[in-house]
Amino acid sequence: MSATFTIDEILTLDGAVLHGATKTTDQTFSISTDSRAIRADQDLYLALKGERFDGHSFVLKAFENGAGLAIIDSASAVSVGESLPAEYSTRLMVSVPNTLAAYQGLARLYLRRHSAKVIAITGSSGKTTTKEMTAAATSCRVVHKSLANENNEIGVPKTILSMPAETEILILEMGMRGLGQIAELAACGLPDIGVITCAGTAHIELLGSRENIARAKCELLAALDSERGRAIIGDGSDYLLAQARQDFSGLIEVCPALEIVRVDSHGTTFKIPDSASEQEFFVRAHGRVLLEDAWCAVAAARAAGLSDSEIAAGLSKFEAVEGRGNAVQSSHGATIVDESYNANPDSMRCAVEAILSHAYPQPDKIVVLGAMAELGDFSEPLHLELGRWLKDKPISLLVTVGPVASAIASGAKGATYEIAAVATQDEALGRVLPRLGRDSCVMVKGSHSTNLDILVQNILQ
Repeated sequence: MSATFTIDEILTLDGAVLHGATKTTDQTFSISTDSRAIRADQDLYLALKGERFDGHSFVLKAFENGAGLAIIDSASAVSVGESLPAEYSTRLMVSVPNTLAAYQGLARLYLRRHSAKVIAITGSSGKTTTKEMTAAATSCRVVHKSLANENNEIGVPKTILSMPAETEILILEMGMRGLGQIAELAACGLPDIGVITCAGTAHIELLGSRENIARAKCELLAALDSERGRAIIGDGSDYLLAQARQDFSGLIEVCPALEIVRVDSHGTTFKIPDSASEQEFFVRAHGRVLLEDAWCAVAAARAAGLSDSEIAAGLSKFEAVEGRGNAVQSSHGATIVDESYNANPDSMRCAVEAILSHAYPQPDKIVVLGAMAELGDFSEPLHLELGRWLKDKPISLLVTVGPVASAIASGAKGATYEIAAVATQDEALGRVLPRLGRDSCVMVKGSHSTNLDILVQNILQ
């Protein structure tokens, strides 16, 4: 069952004022931010404002659908009251200075009722994969996690408020669009364990430097209790560690050089050096960066109190999220590695390293890359830099799709393999299809806006 609140509890929010009643009741309400999904006499409607909508426009619809209470912004109280027909004018409403802050405050109140261990995960890349790995690693307990892309100022409280009361471990993914956002999310999520996968160049358009990106990510660590909290870092870059130590005085764990035991087409088995346990961990993933994500999951699960044997059994059940490295066999017998969900300079390198590992023995390695978004003025130099990095890699064909991604091809100019900078997905398909066979492995990756998932499906047909 999701969170419920009495009116008295809601009135503990800063600046909350009750309208339409002289006394409160013991009735409890679940929270809905969608006027269309109201359950009569069970739900309250919380009116949120977004860039393209204002939930205050739907207060009447919520009451018509049976909402027992509405939470609205103080600034909108008069206009909302005037918009209600007479039969609804006495309905209960609570006005607050800011409904988003109230939503987050109720989530925080709900968390404090329960003893769930909170693991919060952020990073320039690998957040969702690490979240799913952590959920697998802790799956012997009652786990609740962020769904889909619910990692922003609305998604985090939504995840918390949908948490069943019996949850033992809550896993929250936290995204970032600028300085201060992760601090806001952490203040809502009250993390016990903070995981930073890496602080690379994703979002550099917004923040201008890796150092500023590290500052933004480490806002998560600043929210941890210095004695009881645990910080876990997958990428031990000097600038990230320096910022982490500045913001958090407690225990910081950094991914060591993992001992690779076995690698095959199914995944990687690894051990953690300098560990009291000799436990081997298997994960369905390949490549250095994904193994760092797996280590983060293991470290977080350990910090949450699980044994290595429990963690290993759970982690072995991890399945790659669609579009994030899952390998599929095409009708031509080729292996297609679908990385089409998103991309940034760090995850591009990770994906290439993965298909060059022993897990993919096919000699014909084909890399299809689309543009990396949200790089601003850094876009062309970072695409060129990626191409230069690719230049000496043992691949057989590089295909870039679209005008922005063509800078990758320019950077790789002079490589010994074939390079094709094409304008459309149809042209890319024409380059790839004749090469497909049992000896070929194709990796497709680009930012979500490039829609390369369509190309993957066309290759698989």
